Amino acid sequence: MNERTASPSAGTIKAAVPKAPAQLPVLAACAYIFTVLGLGNATSTAADAAGNPKKALTVTQQYNVPIVEVSGLAIVRSTKKENKETDEDGVNLYVVGDKTHEVARFRFSGMADAIIDVHDAAPVIGKEKKDVSGWEAIAADGKDTICMLNETRSEISCLDLGLQQDRGNFSLDTSSISDLDSAWRAHSNSRGEGMILMKKGHVLVLKEKEPPMLVEFGPEGDVPMGYGPATFLQEDDSFVGLSDKADQQNQPDRRASPQRLVALKTWKFSARLSDLAKDASEITLGPDGRVYLLSQEGSALMRLEKTLKPDENKVGVDHGAYWNLPAGLEKAEGLVIDNHMRPWIGIDIKQTHKPNLFRLSPIEAAAPE
Repeated sequence: MNERTASPSAGTIKAAVPKAPAQLPVLAACAYIFTVLGLGNATSTAADAAGNPKKALTVTQQYNVPIVEVSGLAIVRSTKKENKETDEDGVNLYVVGDKTHEVARFRFSGMADAIIDVHDAAPVIGKEKKDVSGWEAIAADGKDTICMLNETRSEISCLDLGLQQDRGNFSLDTSSISDLDSAWRAHSNSRGEGMILMKKGHVLVLKEKEPPMLVEFGPEGDVPMGYGPATFLQEDDSFVGLSDKADQQNQPDRRASPQRLVALKTWKFSARLSDLAKDASEITLGPDGRVYLLSQEGSALMRLEKTLKPDENKVGVDHGAYWNLPAGLEKAEGLVIDNHMRPWIGIDIKQTHKPNLFRLSPIEAAAPE
């Protein structure tokens, strides 16, 4: 296997493909079988209707990524213009934790060892190495940028995929919605835990708890879009508001004045979703174009309803579609779903010598409508 040359701020690690979970001490010889109950109730949305039981969900691979307390995962899907580095079974992930500004890029072709490059992004975004990142989420646009969400400071920092260029800084302002603003201020550690970048410079943020909800942020004066096929970034779509190199040269002090995104709309969890998700740890957009939610305390993965309208007040589960996580997979905080509908889960542990990234068996994609 050819090993790539890392940049001066990065360390390159060759991570061997691990043994099957049946040979691992923590998750040894487990079947990880579950049943989708699909129970409805009078207060649930229409999307909360019962669904068919799903097949067993198991851990198929596990890896050690040298990031302390993994809190977020992002997946970069291949575009037509780029030279694909992986085959059809490959995956290109970015991994962050909430302690340091290190970002790990995890590349696995499906045919050889995984390659992990670890970069310290602190100097790129103007932070001190000793600073705590507070990063609880990371997301990619449809082109060449990843963005990290700081929970306590309510800031989004964006970098190019090479992790060498500062692409923009955004602040989240909740003052436009009084109930949200009160909860946001009262519980600084229960703010943004996940996000999806959308069109028109809007961001869908997952609020962790007290109470858990979805919040749409966007430029001041915009109207909320909700979510659906027309709102998500497509291949080669850039997130609006990002800077280019010329802009950086003309505005050297731009980092001191981040662009402001204001809260436009909130959606609380339906009764059914609240039963399944005791807290909210991550959201991601699957290859089937649907939104998936991870709950650490509920130890479950849920598919949310296909569309969420601005005039609705609650978000629900898509026809009872949820999956219990495998037994022993605790402190799950990061989630992406690859092109084969296989969930990848990152867990929040301090030990980087233990497995903290897990690939699960495929889940059922949403049926086309």
